[in-house]
Amino acid sequence: MTTEIDEPVFASSNNNESTFDVGQRLLPPDRNGGFSLNSNSNNNRLLIPRDYWWILSPKEPITTYLELFSWKFYAFGAEVYSVISLSFMGLILERLASQQGVITSDYITPCTNSTALIESEEIRCAVKILGHYVDTAAFSMYTFSSSVLLQAITAISIGAVADHGTMRKFLLLSFSFVGSVSTMLFLVPTLLLAFVAVLSNVCFGASFVCLNGFLPVLVRNHPDVRKIVNEINYYLGTKTRSNNKVNDDDDDLTTASTAAEEILYVNENMEQEVSLLNDANEDEESRTTTRVSPTSSLTKDEKLTNLLEELTNTKEQLSSRISLQGFSWGYLGGIILLSVCLLISMSLNGSIFSLQIGVFLTGAWWCLVTLAVSRWLPNRPGPPLKNVTGEKLRWFDYVAYSWEHLWLTVKEAKNLTMAFRFLIAWFLLSDGYTTISSASLLFAQTTLQVPPTGLIFMALITPISALLGTIIWPKLQTRWLNQTTKQTVITLVFLFSIIPMYGCLGFILPIGGLKSASEMYVLAVLFGFLLGSIQGYCRTLFSEFIPRGRETEFFALYAVTDKGSSWLGPMLVAIITDVTHEIRYGFLLLLVLILLPIPIIHSLDVQKGREEASSVAETAFAENN
Repeated sequence: MTTEIDEPVFASSNNNESTFDVGQRLLPPDRNGGFSLNSNSNNNRLLIPRDYWWILSPKEPITTYLELFSWKFYAFGAEVYSVISLSFMGLILERLASQQGVITSDYITPCTNSTALIESEEIRCAVKILGHYVDTAAFSMYTFSSSVLLQAITAISIGAVADHGTMRKFLLLSFSFVGSVSTMLFLVPTLLLAFVAVLSNVCFGASFVCLNGFLPVLVRNHPDVRKIVNEINYYLGTKTRSNNKVNDDDDDLTTASTAAEEILYVNENMEQEVSLLNDANEDEESRTTTRVSPTSSLTKDEKLTNLLEELTNTKEQLSSRISLQGFSWGYLGGIILLSVCLLISMSLNGSIFSLQIGVFLTGAWWCLVTLAVSRWLPNRPGPPLKNVTGEKLRWFDYVAYSWEHLWLTVKEAKNLTMAFRFLIAWFLLSDGYTTISSASLLFAQTTLQVPPTGLIFMALITPISALLGTIIWPKLQTRWLNQTTKQTVITLVFLFSIIPMYGCLGFILPIGGLKSASEMYVLAVLFGFLLGSIQGYCRTLFSEFIPRGRETEFFALYAVTDKGSSWLGPMLVAIITDVTHEIRYGFLLLLVLILLPIPIIHSLDVQKGREEASSVAETAFAENN
């Protein structure tokens, strides 16, 4: 007699239950983690929180060490653009504009022939652009603002498409090659390099949208995670087998087990049998600090509870570790190439041409690493993009699909409250630290008159400190501070506010408050030490709120609020500088941008965010199958 296997049944999207039932009709599992379903029994059911539904869904290929190496190695090649080119391009554009500019005291005397710029902070250099005089420091920030605005539009245009088929890797490589080649064009000394800077920065940001989309996939299929998932699946099967009637016919049992392997049954009209251990009125901080999952009350099974908690902690630690390692590799690449640039600058007496050579080398470095990654990084294909008309899809169709999907995602905000709340905080925070990076170097060059060699040395200090930060902070988090990812982010943001706060002290202190180059070097150490860690931990925290199968789409939104939102800060600082001819006033704006995210991040309920993401992914999976 052959056992019939039903089609999977999923809870509707309107089901607000926080658990699903995996105790129905489970057949004996295999040792590889597969499971099946047999007889109808509602006795001794095992209930698992809804955010764990993915452990019973169809398995993806396991993450290999070569795949992890390739993911980090791309950061090793591409992050040099962020470390070197983004800093040098602004300085190059400012210097090229100064060579064609005049001082603001009379708008006649060329900047290159005037000593007034050195003698007074109030006299600035301006260049005529489209009939209007623009401060040369503001010119480079306007260029950067334009590039990140286009970067946001590009990220949205590819986000949803990249999750389908092999588009994620294809787009990653395409943007990488275009971006690296355009970066190498910076050897030509002309103001038209502003357009080249925009193109290269757009490609850089788009490539990292695709790269970040790999992170949740690599983590959930990491050998350490899959080992625990297999233990859970095996335990569920053996536990249910002891409670259900087992078919004695080995042949029929094998047939049914094979046919039903890895099918998830969810009770559509499930009753609320138990309440959460931590109800909505309990302080969320106490849950996260003690790392107590609500699974204990839900499953009513101590071993299963321990396995689920181990799975949650392992995923969080792995995600943080891999994310931080990616930034570490990127900063390591930046340190190596910056050291080369420092030697070149010293040999050329700190000329602006030495900075142009540095930008060229970052493009060549990025291109060579991309060639290697193209061979080593697997595709990790997603579901095929549905073609309703049957006609060949054009590039416009892909872009239209992404924008249409963006609107659908925004409409889901009510179902993904934690994810969108985080994005609001990330909009402000990323805008703040990105503007600090670009404005500080311009402040050092234009106000403190730091020479190019000193600027390169300052730029070298930052990634060295960032590399140390990505190594030290995980140890501080787990061994000394005993903080969750969310609490660590709040700590880092608060420490970050010291930088603009110190810059503002220059208005009231006779000495200090960024009045000398030595102070800039000290703050560069603090900036770097915090930067790498805050980027890694924020990426990890956001990945907890992403529905499965939509990684690149949501990291496109992440990019919009990260580098894509970073047009706002430089634009406002550029306007402030243009109006006041004093870039120091920009530190007041930066202080606000850094402090505002703290209460928003503090209000995040991480457990609720996981449940929301799982519920959305579960509903989408049911609709597509």
